[in-house]
Amino acid sequence: MDTSKLYLLDFPQQHKVTDVDVVTLYHERRFKELDAVVICKDHDGKVTATFGQNSWNCLPFSRKKDNNSLNFEELNSFLMLQRELKLLSLGWLFNKSPKQRKAIEFSSVRSRLRNMNVVYKFLLKNKHSSLKCLSSSVIWSKFEHFLQENNYAQGTIESTFVAINAAINDESWHKLQLGLNPIKSKTEARRISINEAQQTLVIPERLCDAIYGKAIELVNGAHPHRQLILDIEKSLQHNYEEGVRNLEEKIKQGNRYSFMGEGGRIDKRKYISAAQVLQPHKVKDLVAPLAAKVPSIRLKNGTDFNRYWGQLTNACYIVCVGFSGMRDSEIDKLTPKSYYKDSFEGRDFHMLQSHTFKLGHKRETWVTASSSKTAIELMATLTEEWRKEITYPDKKYRDSIWVNKAYRSKPPALITGWNHRLQRFCKQFNFIVTEEDSAECFESNPRSFNRIKKDVTVGNPWHMTTHQFRRTLAFYCIKNRLGTLVAIKQQFKHLYLAMTEWYTNGGKLASLRDLKVDEQVQKALDEINAETTANKIFKQWHSDEKLSGIYGKAIIKMRGDVPTIYSSWDVIYKAVKDGKLTLHGSMHSYCKSGYDCDMDGVVTPQFCVDCGSGSSIIDEQQAKWWQKKHHSLVAYMESGEEISVSELSHYITQVRAAEKVMTDFDMPFTPFEPDLKGANL
Repeated sequence: MDTSKLYLLDFPQQHKVTDVDVVTLYHERRFKELDAVVICKDHDGKVTATFGQNSWNCLPFSRKKDNNSLNFEELNSFLMLQRELKLLSLGWLFNKSPKQRKAIEFSSVRSRLRNMNVVYKFLLKNKHSSLKCLSSSVIWSKFEHFLQENNYAQGTIESTFVAINAAINDESWHKLQLGLNPIKSKTEARRISINEAQQTLVIPERLCDAIYGKAIELVNGAHPHRQLILDIEKSLQHNYEEGVRNLEEKIKQGNRYSFMGEGGRIDKRKYISAAQVLQPHKVKDLVAPLAAKVPSIRLKNGTDFNRYWGQLTNACYIVCVGFSGMRDSEIDKLTPKSYYKDSFEGRDFHMLQSHTFKLGHKRETWVTASSSKTAIELMATLTEEWRKEITYPDKKYRDSIWVNKAYRSKPPALITGWNHRLQRFCKQFNFIVTEEDSAECFESNPRSFNRIKKDVTVGNPWHMTTHQFRRTLAFYCIKNRLGTLVAIKQQFKHLYLAMTEWYTNGGKLASLRDLKVDEQVQKALDEINAETTANKIFKQWHSDEKLSGIYGKAIIKMRGDVPTIYSSWDVIYKAVKDGKLTLHGSMHSYCKSGYDCDMDGVVTPQFCVDCGSGSSIIDEQQAKWWQKKHHSLVAYMESGEEISVSELSHYITQVRAAEKVMTDFDMPFTPFEPDLKGANL
């Protein structure tokens, strides 16, 4: 039983669930014993889920702010199907695969169960007793018709077939004798459905300007009064608690109220209303100081104040995600210390730091706009008290600024349901889709026609979702030529450039539509670019400046016998104009391979120092970048922060690369000696 993906390293060994032969219990129909099998315990040993429960609370495994359960309640009316699906799910959860496959994380188990539920909905609807019924060609044909009838997309059908294959692969463990052959999931999904994957929508430019503009306006308007807003919130909470105390005192004195039922039952809603009546201060008086500071906002009662608070929270989220393109799981981990400013060559860069999980849990940074600083400061103040009270499900969320308190009578909690909140934001501020917006949607989203028809309605508020910000940033960066694919790839933490191209889909076409080329200007720009490149190459070959990098060192050796193509400025200039010579630079190196370079050094610059293609050139200015990189990385590794083994390895390779460069330029430095202690985060 492999639980390596489920437990944290510090989880008490004595509270981990033990292996039980559930397959024997299942097939021998010992259901009472089977239902008592423990699925999950928490850190203190408390049982949170047993096999017999119809919803398994697996928070100790998942440790997320929501979606912590495996739910089987749709099959409550058919226990035979429900038990079978539970057995399959238990096998996935504890990696019972006889094929020694790598264990999957809880989120993957949950996704697989969700996909398998498509199959079991069909079985339930048609009163079939087991997954093995699909081995009948007649029933399988009906199942395919069911998938088409319900208009499932190709991706959903493919994932459903993958889940069936997972059940087939575990057959020698669960012994259900399914009689099914493995399915070519992608091929069969395409055969069954014509509904291709629909891309996330780009927000139309007019609406994007309006939404982002309103968010910045709200954040900037509230920022100077953030302490006052917090003080009012604390006063309102204290006022409510005083009302509750007054009510409890009157109850002790023998007063009877309408919320009191027979047997000591209490109508909670009526109880709260009675407590509000007995509050010592009028809510209107408590919010009045803020109403005077922000006269453009309606603030006449507690409902208005709560609405304004919610709008500020949503506005801060929009600012942070809109200008960084972070994933929802990454923006979720922002804390009051996430923003910082870095400077390079006289320019200030505004940065956000958080955790990324797509390619393994690690700290990462994102470039953002200066307004993110204001948003972070505002949310840090507003949630100052709540963050002290909240119980975070995992240390990854510790001190997250995205917390809310929906009711005075309940504790604060991490915010979930961002899509619903964002859609409410659009409705509250009347961001209505026009005919022009709809037409622009079809132009900007060539692979989303079905989604546009479903979600974009003229006259209705814009249907906003969290992932639209990421897609929108990538699209407009390419459309307005604000960045390259490689730069966006680095910002979005993508592994492959193809994924970045998918996000920017439609942007280049939109750019070409808007492009008005002035041939004279373009010709002048080409001339300047060629001259600049020729000057740089000439200086590298015909001066005594120090160079590093694989090709840089080769240049130094060949300066006494310069190849013909580098023999004079005129020859170099002609070669550049003819495309025979290229030189592309970054902060840390130049590359003579140009666009033939694999670009690995953009994300991991240490690759350029000992470039595999022998193309890197590093001059003195770039050596100073490496010197600064060495200083910052060494300072961070010696700061006492917890650093994982993989992170430490990544940082050390960069430090060693920096030391090579500094050695080539005779720059003084102290070689870094790592303390080989890494935290397994």
